[in-house]
Amino acid sequence: MTARANVPLAASYVGFFLPAGVLLSYLPPFLASKGLQAAEVGLIFSAVFAIKLVVGPALAWWADQAQRQLLLLALAAWASVACGILLAVSERFGVVLASVICIAVCRNYFQCMLEALATRVKNAGGAPRYGLMRGIGSASVCLGVMLYGGLWSATAGYQQVVLPLMILASGFVLIACLRAVGAASAASAAPPAPAVAADPARVRAVSVLLLLAGATLLIGANGVFYSTATLLMAQRGVSPAGIALLWCAAFGIEALGFAAFDRLRAWCGTAWFFSLAVMLALVRWLLFAQSGELAWMAVAFALHIASFSWLHAFCANWVRDASPTKFAVTAQAIYTACAHGIGIAAAAYAASLLLPSLGSGVYWIATVMTLVGALTLGLRAALAAAPDVMNLRTS
Repeated sequence: MTARANVPLAASYVGFFLPAGVLLSYLPPFLASKGLQAAEVGLIFSAVFAIKLVVGPALAWWADQAQRQLLLLALAAWASVACGILLAVSERFGVVLASVICIAVCRNYFQCMLEALATRVKNAGGAPRYGLMRGIGSASVCLGVMLYGGLWSATAGYQQVVLPLMILASGFVLIACLRAVGAASAASAAPPAPAVAADPARVRAVSVLLLLAGATLLIGANGVFYSTATLLMAQRGVSPAGIALLWCAAFGIEALGFAAFDRLRAWCGTAWFFSLAVMLALVRWLLFAQSGELAWMAVAFALHIASFSWLHAFCANWVRDASPTKFAVTAQAIYTACAHGIGIAAAAYAASLLLPSLGSGVYWIATVMTLVGALTLGLRAALAAAPDVMNLRTS
């Protein structure tokens, strides 16, 4: 992608991620304030993640193979605007459920498309700038949470109005940037590099499976953190304001980590930088598992920069490199389905289930997932360095 296309893409990242943290953190109480029952709220919220498993990859594959990315982006943008209006005005369970599912489907495609484009962004000198784009997105998450749950949210009525408005604003920003983003997508549709196309099919299949398995474990380990950190901090006596501050710090450092990723990778080298990120992620989970001191917990929250920012950036770039350019969005959709729909969802469920009996010991789940995921990706790298090993046959 050219430098000229980076500006509307950056604006699209702001538009997409501004309501993202609000939807993850505040959607359940927002739905409850509409008078929905707990079971109805749980069903709606779980549907947000469930659609990533099948609908996201299916829509992305259709758009990629038919070369209808621009059409699907336009339909998704306007559908999210319409459903944002329905979400604002309706209190009926069926209408709210359909609206949230439609918004989740549209936003899942937006995210996969934006990630596919951002992994190909380069600056004027030709250096990759994915981290900068993703950092802009994470900073927008912080801004959205502050606008929604900060000092201005004095009443529940404020929040009932602002969440749909954020979804509407997100849709209109994406519509405004649609033409430039679509043009950038078309420009990036170059044929795959000969080296990738020449790889034996068996080698490539095993490599892709190892990549998805490793990414599912590495990124999925964060599900333990998302599902238990607030509860553990409350059990250890941290005030609600302190917990909110820790979360804001984690998201802010996440943004800085993304912004610095490309330069750090160029400076350290891929192997060393990846190893450092894995080691810091392991330190993070061990701190959560064993330490009760607030200072060490603050360090553990800060290490979100390693367990999510850097490891996600590595995985997103490797998914780009492993996929044909024509199916770049499909590849990111499959990665999201595995890492979020399977990894994070399964880890979050297991940690929530075991938290009453294991307490902070649930973070050993994250530790094992991170270690096995890193070893899986290390095995992939070793096999890629010696592809003939994949072709050995037993007599």
